[in-house]
Amino acid sequence: MSFEKSLLLGGFLAVAAVLPAQAQQKACPNPNALGVSRVVEIDTTGGPGFGFQHYKSYDFLEPKEVVLTFDDGPQKFHTEAVLAALAEHCTKAIFFSIGKMALGFPEIVRKVVAEGHTVGTHTWSHQNLRKKKTEAEAVDEIERGISAVKRAAGSPISPFFRFPELADSPETLKHLQSRNIAMFSTDIDSFDFKFRNSEHTVKAVIDRLQKLGKGIVLMHDIQPSTAKAIPALLVALKQNGYKIVQMKAKGPVQSLPEFDTAIEANVKGLSAAGNERPVSSVVKTVTEGGQSKLGGEPPMEATGPAAALPSPSASADARADQSGDQRNRTWFWQK
Repeated sequence: MSFEKSLLLGGFLAVAAVLPAQAQQKACPNPNALGVSRVVEIDTTGGPGFGFQHYKSYDFLEPKEVVLTFDDGPQKFHTEAVLAALAEHCTKAIFFSIGKMALGFPEIVRKVVAEGHTVGTHTWSHQNLRKKKTEAEAVDEIERGISAVKRAAGSPISPFFRFPELADSPETLKHLQSRNIAMFSTDIDSFDFKFRNSEHTVKAVIDRLQKLGKGIVLMHDIQPSTAKAIPALLVALKQNGYKIVQMKAKGPVQSLPEFDTAIEANVKGLSAAGNERPVSSVVKTVTEGGQSKLGGEPPMEATGPAAALPSPSASADARADQSGDQRNRTWFWQK
C-alpha cells in the first residue's frame, strides 16, 4: 500500500475541531479587517497530509475558506512586513520556518509566536530531501530543523512540516508518520518566488481561488515582493468574500534530544528556553535627556574650560567673536 493511500485510509487520525474564533481574538480595531472566521485543531497522530496538490484527503475547508501559509523565513524586514499586514487585518497564518534562518533571527520567530500565529518547520537548510543519498541524511535535515525552530521560538511549536520544493519520498513520509507530524502540500501555489512581482502575486492567488473556491495558499515571507503584496492581497480576499481559517495542532512537536544537542553549535549565545531574562532586567536606562537618574557628576558640557570653547562646527563668525589671543589660535581639530 502506498503512503498516499495510507493517508487516505487514516482519516480517523486527523481531527479538525472548530474552535470559536471570537474566543481566540481580542476585538479588532480595524472595522474592515479580514479577521479569522474559525480556528481548527489538528490531531497529528499518524502524520496526516494536507493540501490537495499531493495529499488527497481531509477536505475540511468550506467554500470561500482560505489558509494562509508562508515558507522559508524568518527574514528581517520581509517577515516583519508580513506580520504587520496580518496584524492590521487581525488575521493569522502558518509560518514554516527553516532551522538556520530561525537561529539567525530568533527574535522574529518569537514575534510570530507572540502574535498568535502557528509555527511549523521546513527542514534545517531547505534541501530537497528526495535527492539525499541516504534516509539518515534526510532525517537529519528534518530533525535539525525541528530542534532549531523550537530552540529559536523558546516555546513549543506545532508538529506541522512542509517539504522543500514539495518533494516528499516514501522514506520521509514514513518517518514523519512515525513522529506524528502532519505534512503540508498546498492547494494554491502563488509562485511568488518565480515572478517576484507584488501585483502578479495578488492576481495569481485571487485567480486560482476563484477557480478552486477555497484552499491552502503557499507564499514565501522571504520575498520582498510578497511582503509588499500582502496588504493588497488581504484587502482583495476581504472584498471577494473569502474567510481565513487558522490551523493549530492539538499538541506540540517533541524534538529529539540528539538533534537538540547537535544544533547547539549554531545557537551562538541564545539563552536556553526558560532561562531568558526580560530585556528590562538586563538593560536599564540610567540617563535620559542629559540628566543622570543615578546622580553623580553633572553633564560634562556644563562645567570646565571646554564649555567656553567653540565646537568644531562653529561658524567663522562665531570664532571671530572670541578674544584676540584665541582668534589666531589653531584648534586641535584643525591640525
